[in-house]
Amino acid sequence: MIDKEKFRFIDKQLIIYALLLSAIGLVVIYSATRTISHILFYKQTLWVIIGMVLMIVIIFIPRKFLYNFSYWFFAISIILIILPFILDHSSLAKRWINFYFFKFQPSEFAKLGLIMALAVLLSIKKEIISHPKELVIPFIVTCIPFFLIVIEPDLATAMVLPAILIFIVFVKGIRLKLLLFILTPLLSLLTAFHWISWISFIVLLLVFLSLYKQGFAYSFGLFAANSFIGTVTPILWKQLKPYQQQRILAFINPGADPRGAGWHILQSKIAIGSGGFWGKGFLHGTQTKLFFLPEQHTDFVFSVLGEEWGFIGIMIFLTLFLLLIIRITIIMRSTRSEWGIFILSGIAAYFLFQTFLNIGMCISILPVAGIPLPLMSYGGSQTILSFVLIGIALNIGFNRYEY
Repeated sequence: MIDKEKFRFIDKQLIIYALLLSAIGLVVIYSATRTISHILFYKQTLWVIIGMVLMIVIIFIPRKFLYNFSYWFFAISIILIILPFILDHSSLAKRWINFYFFKFQPSEFAKLGLIMALAVLLSIKKEIISHPKELVIPFIVTCIPFFLIVIEPDLATAMVLPAILIFIVFVKGIRLKLLLFILTPLLSLLTAFHWISWISFIVLLLVFLSLYKQGFAYSFGLFAANSFIGTVTPILWKQLKPYQQQRILAFINPGADPRGAGWHILQSKIAIGSGGFWGKGFLHGTQTKLFFLPEQHTDFVFSVLGEEWGFIGIMIFLTLFLLLIIRITIIMRSTRSEWGIFILSGIAAYFLFQTFLNIGMCISILPVAGIPLPLMSYGGSQTILSFVLIGIALNIGFNRYEY
């Protein structure tokens, strides 16, 4: 039996913000697809309804069930990622499982599986992370779906997984010397494409280690990790598909190939900029209507919003999104379960990082990543995942006094 008194713990504001964002998404998708096919709008409406139903059902699932089956969720997600490699022999990209009446993207479910698995792993020990060996298993667990998704290939989706790990680890708590193990390899990766910059970074790292004096094992391990990253990065760059390299190069200089690799970025910036303060109005976006903007109902739905609804529309979206994150944070602060806190931090990481990637791509501060905007872009897999994650957040809030 469900205690009726507990219904006051359901975060109604979180539900409202999620529904408002989805409603805005449906309006924008209708505008972006009306000259293509109304079926896309109707299908997205169906995905939103299915997502809402799942969200409500998940609220009342026993918390112990979610906890006890966390590893199973992760295992199933890995199996689903592998299935396209076995079943699909006709296409080079192994991103989808085709059920004939709809296509399912397993990499989306992998985000849920990873969040669930990491939350259990990091909640076993109550103290903050103080030794590198405590990061080994969470790192391996993250690497398994990460590399499987990379070889699909879907680099943009794969990048969300390390962000989830880092965010949960920060919430868990980590000592400074271990934090350097996470941050310095990122700097090594960024400088690896220019050997003078990378050598300069390594020299500065050695100077820092000589002054920091944390022992030979720690210093050697940090140096070895950065040396490995700096050596492997150029090799991995050569393994990327030509279109992936072109996207990154177009991000650096989109004007160098305005009709090729730089087309997406330039047209997205034109669409957002032309919207001005008030926007051109619903159904009046010229970049959208004349199809200058590629993937306008999926990856570049934010650009359609900027063109038709202008600065005001963008600010309304960002405000609602910020309020959504705030509500998740409020639930995180009120729950007594450390497992629940890590689940919520992973959910927040998903929404924050994936939204940052999508908007950064649209306004040209990041390479074209080919990643949907949560709750806004067309797509059944990401829409249902977003509502499922909201449902889990509501479930934790509903059972906030359980350990």
